[in-house]
Amino acid sequence: MLTHVLPLAVYLLSIPVMLVTIFRVEIGILFFTTFIPVIALMKKIAELPGGNNFADYLLVAIVIGWLFSAAREDRPLFIGSPLNVIVIIVCIGSLFNLIRGYTYMSLPGEINLTRLMAWKNYMILPLLYFIGANNLNTEKRVRWMIICLLVTLVAMDFNFYSTFRWMRTEHYSDSIRIEGAFSYLGPNELGVFYAMYTMLLFGIAYFVEEKKLRYAILAVCACNLYPILFSYSRAAYISTLAGLLALGILKDRRILLAVVIIVLFYRIILPVSVVERIDMTFLEKDSVSEKTAESSAVDVGGVELDTVGRKELWDKAKMYFAEQPLFGIGFDTFRHKEGMITHSLYMKILAEQGLFGLSIFILFISALLGKSYVLFRKSGSSIGRGVGLGFFLCVVSHLAGSISGDQSLYYNLMAIFWLFMGIVASFSLRLAEDGKPAPDVPHTAGRNTDTEAGTSWSHSFSGPHS
Repeated sequence: MLTHVLPLAVYLLSIPVMLVTIFRVEIGILFFTTFIPVIALMKKIAELPGGNNFADYLLVAIVIGWLFSAAREDRPLFIGSPLNVIVIIVCIGSLFNLIRGYTYMSLPGEINLTRLMAWKNYMILPLLYFIGANNLNTEKRVRWMIICLLVTLVAMDFNFYSTFRWMRTEHYSDSIRIEGAFSYLGPNELGVFYAMYTMLLFGIAYFVEEKKLRYAILAVCACNLYPILFSYSRAAYISTLAGLLALGILKDRRILLAVVIIVLFYRIILPVSVVERIDMTFLEKDSVSEKTAESSAVDVGGVELDTVGRKELWDKAKMYFAEQPLFGIGFDTFRHKEGMITHSLYMKILAEQGLFGLSIFILFISALLGKSYVLFRKSGSSIGRGVGLGFFLCVVSHLAGSISGDQSLYYNLMAIFWLFMGIVASFSLRLAEDGKPAPDVPHTAGRNTDTEAGTSWSHSFSGPHS
């Protein structure tokens, strides 16, 4: 269904959705959120007439709807969040870095055009932040965002299970690693994607007062463990553990006990094939089989990249950083220069952006963690506190997964991240103004203390929590 009927149905449905979005902008945002992350679906839609610009057309309709909505409600087009400045700095820094690549690397025209297209796609993410910050500003809309994310993950879980269940998994081998609904990306990106948004939902679940929605979130989080485990991605495992560790420190001490048990007894708890994958070390390039190389290749902007041999790639990145420590060699140049990606966000930043880009990245991440933490601790809205905690965990998972991976440029993977970043900005601004939650959903602000906000959650599980 995911590869035959659904692509045509979504393609045809998108036309009336775009029209409705002009008058109800949230409809387009929810539609975008539900389908854009499913890369295999988007790839099928791209084969239909005009389908290659599916996301662009949706974004244009959303922006038009945003303009109309602001005019109808007589409100400013942009909220005055401090995160706006940080996001603009990120955009300016990436533009400078793009130009840096033109002037320093002297790459052929075709490659520079590919780099420009990659930068254009990357700029979709800041746009999504501003869309989320200025339009997902009520509890009702955030609730629908959560529901759409649940639908997306359930569909992807089913797709992964329907393929993986036929694999022989008594022992680990590279041939049993699959991409699920991620098509041209690899199992590492799939695993980290699941880890990030499972932690986002898990954090939100602590503050959802509606039982049906809370149980639905927990059920989806439980289902997500299957693709996380059998992605055989050590980046995904580290990403998940980092998120759980942060959750245990910030909210629920029982999670710390669970993390300790998993780390100490993983050989007993986890499937044999997963244990074998965890026990593996970095592969040297000359020990990688042809099959491994094929299964580890990804296609980005029409360029197929081999992602094995991290040690060699990191050494190359260090070399470029040593040559150009201040500004690096330019945006999206490493993969064209070496024919491979760095397989580490941090190594890519050092090689391509230098200390200048690293400083912007640290500023960006610090702002996200700070804003989400304050929202979690001080919001007068249950859903606001949940989003604050969930997004904090999502950022931590993203940082951990980026040690040996890099999903930051793929808007299909990061769209939800940037939309929720906008939600954090919107709810944080309201907190700064009057300490009150967004309108549209009734609630009791006075109940949201540390001991009371998770009341319905604690009724479901015994044991102490912070």
